[in-house]
Amino acid sequence: PTTAPTTAPTTQATTAPTVAPSTAAPATTAAPTQADPNATTAPTTSAPATSAPATSAPASTGAPQTKAEIVAYYNESVNKIKTNAASATRNYEDLRHDTDKLQLPGALQSAGEKLISTFLKKNETPETYTGSADITAKFPIPGENWTSKLTEADVAEATCTDKGTEYEIMIKANTQNDPALGSGVGAGFEVIKSEDVMNAAGFIVKGFNTEYYDCVVKCKVDKATGNVTWINFTTPIIMKVDTKLGISAQVGMTFEKDYTIAY
Repeated sequence: PTTAPTTAPTTQATTAPTVAPSTAAPATTAAPTQADPNATTAPTTSAPATSAPATSAPASTGAPQTKAEIVAYYNESVNKIKTNAASATRNYEDLRHDTDKLQLPGALQSAGEKLISTFLKKNETPETYTGSADITAKFPIPGENWTSKLTEADVAEATCTDKGTEYEIMIKANTQNDPALGSGVGAGFEVIKSEDVMNAAGFIVKGFNTEYYDCVVKCKVDKATGNVTWINFTTPIIMKVDTKLGISAQVGMTFEKDYTIAY
């Protein structure tokens, strides 16, 4: 009679409580572990979106990038000088004799160098052209209603640098022999006409040709208006002359002109 009551209560009390809590505990921990990966992956996938502004930042300046774009922008801006500018001031004109290019018969070399250098000098007296008619007549290209007709094919190098409120543009033309007005170097720089030299020299000159090399134009363009405010033309030339006296000569010169434009 004493053994039956002691074994029955002992087995029920110990087995029921230990099994129930242990199975319920894993169920509660499993739910949070699946929710956490979903919560953390959503922010990380959207975080790399910061790379988008970095790729679009250079284009936001609006500066022309390619050679073709720079030449087209330059043409549009510089050609407005003759229609929109109130005045154009030639700050200086520097005509330089490049003595390393001079070739004359031995007896004439020294005298020729001194003679040429006498005529090629720097003029630092400012000269202002006022109004469309005056600017058209005297500002490059003199007498034409345009300053540049340059194309991408005419240009060796072109750069455009963003300086905040303005662009600084540099264009270097291809080397060319005997360029004509309106094409090649003659589409953006003042050129000497062969017929003018032949007519001026008279019967003495039998042949005449020119080589234009490293011709560079630099300018500053106001970004807000697209107006050129400063421009500089540098035009190196090698002239070769054959005379009917049997004398051949070569002369190197560089023409530089610097302008400030007002509107």
